[in-house]
Amino acid sequence: MSFLSLYRKYRPEDFTDLIGQDHVVQTLKNALKNDRVAHAYLFAGPRGTGKTSTAKVFAKALNCADPAADLEPCGECNSCQRISSGSSLDVIEIDAASNRGIDEIRELREKVKFYPGEGQYKVYIIDEVHMLTTGAFNALLKTLEEPPDSVVFILATTEPHKVITTIMSRCQRFDFTLLSLGDIKMRLKYIAEQEGYEIDAAALDILARSARGGMRDGISLLDQAISFSDGQLAAEEIARMLGRVNKDKLKEFLLYLSKNQSQKALQLLDKQLEAGLGIERFSDELVAYCRELLLIKECGVNSGILEYSQSYLEELADAAANLSTTRITNIIDEFAKLKQKLRSSASPRLQLEISVIKLSSKQSAESSLEARLSQLEFKLNDLLQKGSIAVNKEVQKPVQPEVENRAKKSSSKQAETQAESTQNKKAAQPEQKKAVPAQKEANSAEGDLSLEKVKNYWAKLLSEIRKRDISVQALLREAEPTAVEGKKIIIVFPEDKKFHFKGARSNQSLISNVIGSLLNQYVELEFILGDYKKKSLNEQKSSQSRSDKAAGENTNFQSSTSAKKSSQRDKNQSFGIKEIARIFSGEIIEVDETILEKKGGN
Repeated sequence: MSFLSLYRKYRPEDFTDLIGQDHVVQTLKNALKNDRVAHAYLFAGPRGTGKTSTAKVFAKALNCADPAADLEPCGECNSCQRISSGSSLDVIEIDAASNRGIDEIRELREKVKFYPGEGQYKVYIIDEVHMLTTGAFNALLKTLEEPPDSVVFILATTEPHKVITTIMSRCQRFDFTLLSLGDIKMRLKYIAEQEGYEIDAAALDILARSARGGMRDGISLLDQAISFSDGQLAAEEIARMLGRVNKDKLKEFLLYLSKNQSQKALQLLDKQLEAGLGIERFSDELVAYCRELLLIKECGVNSGILEYSQSYLEELADAAANLSTTRITNIIDEFAKLKQKLRSSASPRLQLEISVIKLSSKQSAESSLEARLSQLEFKLNDLLQKGSIAVNKEVQKPVQPEVENRAKKSSSKQAETQAESTQNKKAAQPEQKKAVPAQKEANSAEGDLSLEKVKNYWAKLLSEIRKRDISVQALLREAEPTAVEGKKIIIVFPEDKKFHFKGARSNQSLISNVIGSLLNQYVELEFILGDYKKKSLNEQKSSQSRSDKAAGENTNFQSSTSAKKSSQRDKNQSFGIKEIARIFSGEIIEVDETILEKKGGN
């Protein structure tokens, strides 16, 4: 008889063999028990988690001639035997990856009409159903919606998001999960014992971790390990087969990093790479090992988070004792960044060596600390400068209460004795003289409106406006206070934010009320779109030209007014002489002044 792979030899034959999918097993058993078998099921989950195996076991249970009391298939009847061997006419497996066209689905639709030949149900198992074309899905849709009573469809897929929703809505969906390390180790140990091999706990740990939650992968690795080690299933042999890094070497490498011994760390790394270990594999192994150390350090050996043997957990605890949590997290972060760099780097080994030097160099750690201190110092100075006004206010505010207390004390002393009143007044007068300017200064400082004060309150203003109307806050985020003219605050929007400018103007009253309540004083707002300085200069020029024009017009007006006045005066004079002549019946004689001048000269 030819060799049969272990994953085929130990494929689940009944519900008991299905490990790690208890929620699926329980639902299917209840459906059989209560005669609530659906016409279509969708099994979704990662590879190697038992989707196809579960479908075959369910098909056996549907057609078993003599099921057990717990609804397990007997495995001995003709139907069970033929389904296990793959020769049953009632259980048809279809690989959708190679039969994905509309013609194959049309052929399936024709065969569905026939009744089952041996059992009670005809079961169609369509593996990797997401590979079907859109036309094939649509051809399957009607049959899947209203199949004959004796037909059950089981669709299996690793990518359920690619299955069209009209198909998915007509199926009962079951999500298969990755198997735990404990479940995989239990199954691998059972198979190894059935095959007559002894396997230690450390070797089981390595195989189970390498399976990454897939039972089929774990069984295949066990099959490979038996062939590689000739039945000697020791941890060292399995690690060498898988190309894994020895944990002692990783522990030694981390110890060199913690002691800042970059030379020894690089030498150990060189030996590992020269032995044929890949750079990415070394990085992945180191990060996984650091994760184990971090969990042990933070959660303890007996937390149950790591499902390893007790001896291996104690080894991890010893290694974690030599490293701080900060050091471990720094190593994980650096090698996570390294993995991104390796994808595009022309010299991956150089990148790895640089990362090792960074982690093991005292100078780099000191420079990093200095950089952080410098950054904190810069931020502190910036905060102090911005908060200087607030500090001054806090110093000035207590002045007024102190003045009032002093005044009260002085008045009480005056009331106590008349003899000391004169001295108390003299002592109180200088204090009051000093206090009154201080009080005025405090009030004036509180009432003054400056650009720096507005900017200090700007973030708080946005927060308050957000509470009232978030849309207005979104409009105002594009602007900034640019100038203050008396009680007027100039708020400028960029040239390309015309929409925000118009929206803010329409909500000017809301913004003005919020700013006024924050500053505790009356303010006016002016919104400007574009460059405020340029606009202010243009306004000054236009104002100057308007004043010049007004001056010219005023001069013309004055000259015209004087001319009108002189003309009116002449009219008035002429009118008075004529009136006098009329009253006295006189005659007006015009005099030639040149003649009078000549006579006067003679």
